[in-house]
Amino acid sequence: MLSEGLSNQAIADRLIIGQNTVKTHLKNIYGKLDAHSRTQALAAARSLHSL
Repeated sequence: MLSEGLSNQAIADRLIIGQNTVKTHLKNIYGKLDAHSRTQALAAARSLHSL
């Protein structure tokens, strides 16, 4: 959903979860990809052929 450009709130609405839950998951994803932003996370995921 990040690659679609959705906001945290839009992701939360689509998954029927809270916005803080989205933020927590994104923080964990950023940590695993050694990223500090959505752009870096998407670039890292693409380079790992995860998208």
